[in-house]
Amino acid sequence: MSIGKEELEAVTRVINSRCLSAYQGNWSDAFYGGPEIKALEKEWAEYFGVKHAIACNSATSGLWAACNAIGIKPGDEVIVSPYTMTCSASIPLLFGAKPVFVDIEPDYFCVDPDDIERKITDKTKATIAVDIFGQPCDFDRINEIAKKHGIIVIEDAAQSVGATYKGKYAGTLADIGVFSLNRHKHINCGEGGVITTDNADLAFKLKLSINHAEAVCNDMERQNCDIRDYALLAGMNLRMTELSAAVAREQLKKLDSLLNIYRKYAEYFKVKVRPDCEHAFYRYAQITPMHNILTDEYKKYAYKHHYITPIYQMTLFKQLGYDQHQCPVCEDIESKIVLAWLKDEP
Repeated sequence: MSIGKEELEAVTRVINSRCLSAYQGNWSDAFYGGPEIKALEKEWAEYFGVKHAIACNSATSGLWAACNAIGIKPGDEVIVSPYTMTCSASIPLLFGAKPVFVDIEPDYFCVDPDDIERKITDKTKATIAVDIFGQPCDFDRINEIAKKHGIIVIEDAAQSVGATYKGKYAGTLADIGVFSLNRHKHINCGEGGVITTDNADLAFKLKLSINHAEAVCNDMERQNCDIRDYALLAGMNLRMTELSAAVAREQLKKLDSLLNIYRKYAEYFKVKVRPDCEHAFYRYAQITPMHNILTDEYKKYAYKHHYITPIYQMTLFKQLGYDQHQCPVCEDIESKIVLAWLKDEP
């Protein structure tokens, strides 16, 4: 575990300050949070070379805020992967939008850009591209397709903190990036997330989304501020605490050394890495056909450590009428069992 005395000292500093959160849902300096939040956002933006970083309480919240900020609405379609954590598909549902599943690459397990282009319609508003297991997607191709069709790209970098694609960090490769800081991730503050963007207007909408947009905008209007289309936003309380931010700041300092360890372990596994990329190795994933598994004990291990059922085959999506056989590559890979070795857990 990478939790140590530095995190303890950081938490003690916050406790001694008596300020566990400085956020307020009004238009004042407190709208931007307390000193630990502001410091984390500044340090995150500097480390990853992005203009804006917004702390929140989870990557799931970050995806919700991203969809809120870009104006996802009922009737829109959002292109998603079937082979990832469910929130990539369930968040669009909360806006009344339709998740559209695209197949994955047989070697890297990320969304297949060609299938993205095939699935785009005049209702497509965005795509959420997941850097699965710490492997960046083919963002040159995805961004090219998105620009051609006028759709927005959200990068789900929950598993890929520290990964790079052609010299740029994962989480900075799309219009909006979303990171996770929960217990399994390389940077762990218990629960937390960070959203990144280079677009100042989107950054403000993201900040409003995680901190009571409607109340803040009303307060801005009372102070004769120009609120433009911000008044159409409703927000939630998705804010990170000062305690979590303080821990995350110390964890960020350790990221380079942690990545060196995970990449060294990767030498023992035959993980295929996309050219011009550095993998973050959130998990070490391999395809192991079940007929190659010779012992019952190892077979039990394999079933326990397979990654996930294709999302559209899950109960909620079956009830919504999704075709249960629509992404053949994903289904083939899932049937062969992708073994994903987690790093040590507490």
